[in-house]
Amino acid sequence: MQNLWKDIQFGLRLLGKSPGFTAIAVITLALGIGANTAIFSLMNQILLRQLPVKNPDELVILRSPGPQSGHVSSDGDSAESFSYPMYKGLRNNNLVFSGILARYTFSASVASHGQTDRASGELVSGNYFDVLGVQPAVGRVFSPEDDRVPGAQPVVVLSNSYWKRRFGGDPSVLNKVLLINNVEMTVVGVSQASFSGIQVGQNPDLFVPLMMTQQMTLYGETLDGWNDYWMKVLARRKRGVSEKQAEAGINAAYRPLLDEQLAQTKSGWNEDKRKKFLDKKIVLSSGARGRTIVQRDSGGQLKTLFVMVALVLLIACTNVANLVLARGAARQREFAIRTAMGASRGRMIRQLLAESLLCALGGGALGILLGTWLMRILTPIVVSNAGVRGLTEKLDVDVLAFAIGATLLSGVFFGLIPAWRVTRLGVSDVIKDQGSTSSASVSHVGFRKALVAGQVAFTMLLLAGAGLFMRSLWNLQNQDLGLKTDNVISFSVQPSLNGYDTPRSIALFDQMRARIAALPGVRSVGTGEVPTLTGDDEGSNITAEGGPQLAEELQDVDYDAVSPGYFSTLGIALLSGREFTQSDGATTPKVAIASEAMVKRFFPGRNPIGAHFAFGGGNKKPDIEIVGVVKDVKQEHVSSAIQPYVYIPYPQRPKLSGMTFYVRSTQDPLLLGTALQGEVREMDANLPVYDLKTMRRLVEEDLFSARMVAVLSASFAVLAALLAALGIYGVLAYVVVQRTREIGIRMALGAVASDVRFLIVKEVGSMVLIGIGVGLPLAYGLARLSESLLYGVHAGDPLVFTLGLGLIAVIALAACFIPARRATRVDPLVALRYQ
Repeated sequence: MQNLWKDIQFGLRLLGKSPGFTAIAVITLALGIGANTAIFSLMNQILLRQLPVKNPDELVILRSPGPQSGHVSSDGDSAESFSYPMYKGLRNNNLVFSGILARYTFSASVASHGQTDRASGELVSGNYFDVLGVQPAVGRVFSPEDDRVPGAQPVVVLSNSYWKRRFGGDPSVLNKVLLINNVEMTVVGVSQASFSGIQVGQNPDLFVPLMMTQQMTLYGETLDGWNDYWMKVLARRKRGVSEKQAEAGINAAYRPLLDEQLAQTKSGWNEDKRKKFLDKKIVLSSGARGRTIVQRDSGGQLKTLFVMVALVLLIACTNVANLVLARGAARQREFAIRTAMGASRGRMIRQLLAESLLCALGGGALGILLGTWLMRILTPIVVSNAGVRGLTEKLDVDVLAFAIGATLLSGVFFGLIPAWRVTRLGVSDVIKDQGSTSSASVSHVGFRKALVAGQVAFTMLLLAGAGLFMRSLWNLQNQDLGLKTDNVISFSVQPSLNGYDTPRSIALFDQMRARIAALPGVRSVGTGEVPTLTGDDEGSNITAEGGPQLAEELQDVDYDAVSPGYFSTLGIALLSGREFTQSDGATTPKVAIASEAMVKRFFPGRNPIGAHFAFGGGNKKPDIEIVGVVKDVKQEHVSSAIQPYVYIPYPQRPKLSGMTFYVRSTQDPLLLGTALQGEVREMDANLPVYDLKTMRRLVEEDLFSARMVAVLSASFAVLAALLAALGIYGVLAYVVVQRTREIGIRMALGAVASDVRFLIVKEVGSMVLIGIGVGLPLAYGLARLSESLLYGVHAGDPLVFTLGLGLIAVIALAACFIPARRATRVDPLVALRYQ
């Protein structure tokens, strides 16, 4: 221990005597460690962190891939949706789980003390908190007694964050009555502080018993429909039961329930499809991290970013290793003397490692500060643009442990190999080397060149990745959306949450459109039930009059209920027929406007105007007349493929939940924001206005993930290029010093400046060519792995790789400029006397 303390003291003195070396090494490491810390913080919170519940490894998610008949509510994987009768049957008949819970998200309008806010809610089974092992912070949580009689338990548990945000953490909120979706609900408890739901990025504000489904939901989710798939199901394995045993056990209970469901299903399924339905199995997957919707959507991007930022740290470590090698070469005489005095090689390696770890600790400390700063910038941007709620910008134990681990590994990496190399020469080797600067350091220079070649390879990889992501972003930003986003602002209202029925909602929407159209600066107004470019959709299979025979999966279309002026307001081109008018009402003949894709699939080679279709399959009579055809629109996401789409007048929609208003302005649309909210308040002061945004802002949010990956990867590539340039410069500067005598002799024998410059450029060329030879296949391999994240560009895009090679060449030439210039200014007389 005493020797270690001496090593540390000696290392501190040496580093203090070389402030330039120390500063460069610390800053280089800080950049790499800081960037890694920030990206790991996001990856940890989204991909790695387990649920803050009791024994999360015992939790499993239930899925049942296969045929489904009826209404399916899904957020990406319909196999995870179950009906309430199926859930109840599994819960009551299983022998392998200590508990099975169910949940379903819903939108809530919460009124209290004269203030109405929009909140996110979860309908949960009575055993939800018990299965998860979540305790109340105040009051109580639900029990099975809250899960028996439909509509009989108007109680609510608040999430801890909502309790603090909305009620200031006041315990007196217990037993108070809130008006939630126009239903009086009594607050019975607050969940524990660490719990924020079972799905990353979807933090519920309040929890309501499943028995209140009819009172809370808008789309008719039922508690008695076997073919109403809407709730998500998780379970906790009994102690000692493996996942494989649990899967076998739950499937033994599942088959009789499928028989019962099929007996009550009225469908036109043939024998083959009935057999496939009965052969369905429940598949279990780990629930330790909750439902993995966000992980599935953003996991590839985060993993790619982490690989790229790890490469930046590797390049930084390589750079510092080069510095340590150069410094070690200058200290070989010192090591020879210490060897002669009896110091062992291990003792000297330990001394050098202590110096490296001290450098690493300095870089790590500065890197943690830099990482914390980056987290404070990145996290709010991700929360506000990607809609991933619940992320924190604070430095937690996991992230701190990662940063410390990265620091120590970096210190060992850039310290151990140089220490091993600079201490391998004996006393006689060092004495012989004093007379020749060229032969003495051939080995050191060769190894340093290898390190630089590695830097070039990794930089090539990062430049190619950044180029592909930037080009992908450019393609997304410059494609035709089918609509015009300039000077348009949108907002949404959901009067059904405040007790409005459909006729009353229609009357409200009509009045709102008329009042908004009369505002100064408003050019036109349109409305749609399904908001554009938010990922939402509504779909159904249809029966087309005289249409072709299509496979079952091709019989679906997406649809929206819209107002007159919707297409002109959004700039969607009308290709034939007419738009909707005020005369298209609830009691008039049903009409629709079709998209190009819908016409091509269901009415190929014929004029669709006047043709009919019906929602649903079977023997339904087509009773909806197509009166217009519009251009295809990117409805869900900018990156989404075009889908067949139909639009119907919103007064002809049997049930309306809410509406998104689109207002085209003659001025900056944001200037209308206050006036639009004021118009809504005048009509209903208790009706919340939400998602007030310009259309350009919606496009920016939809492209946020692609933009974040492109910008961060480009930033990492630029940083890697700078580090590579420093590495090349350092090696060349060292080479020029070591070959000063040789250069002087060459110039004395008649070599001109161009010959000397060529000599230096040749040194660069060998390192760059080796690096490119290694980097190109690595870059292509990474691009192939990330191809699913790209849009409109393939992994081997020649333009991207050509630009990458060009940038590498520019970086190399820029890095060799000063050393080459210095070499051409060598005085032969001085050089001949050199050493």
